Amino acid sequence: MQAKRVYMRIEDFVDVEFTSTKSGVTTIIKTKSRDISAGGIKVYLNTRLAPGLKMHVNITLPGKITVIHAEAEAVKSDLIGVVGDEGKELLYETRFKFVNMDVEAKKMITQYVYDCRKKAYAAKVRL
Repeated sequence: MQAKRVYMRIEDFVDVEFTSTKSGVTTIIKTKSRDISAGGIKVYLNTRLAPGLKMHVNITLPGKITVIHAEAEAVKSDLIGVVGDEGKELLYETRFKFVNMDVEAKKMITQYVYDCRKKAYAAKVRL
C-alpha cells in the first residue's frame, strides 16, 4: 500500500544545492528541482545516490532572498535515461525527503506551492 502524501507539491524548477562531507571530502551538487513540497524534493542528477544518504540542502525559491536550509535524505534514485552530447551520461531521478527542517522553512515552501497552484488555476480559468 502506498502512503498518502501529506504535503501539496508542484512541478517547478527551483535552485537547489546539496552538500555532503564524507571522510573529509566535501561534495557539492548544484541542480534544479523537478518537483517540491514541504516534505521533500525531486531532482535529476548524473550520479546515483544510495537510499538513506543524508545531505545538507539549500533551496532558493524564485523571487525570494532567503535561502532555505535543511537536511534531506535520499529515498530513491532511479535511472531514467542517457543524456549528453555523446549519449554517455546517465540521468537519475532522485527523490529526497526532508528530515530536519524548521517550521518557518516548511511554511515558506508550503506558501510557495500554494501560490504557484493558485496562479496555475487562475490561468486555466482565464482560458
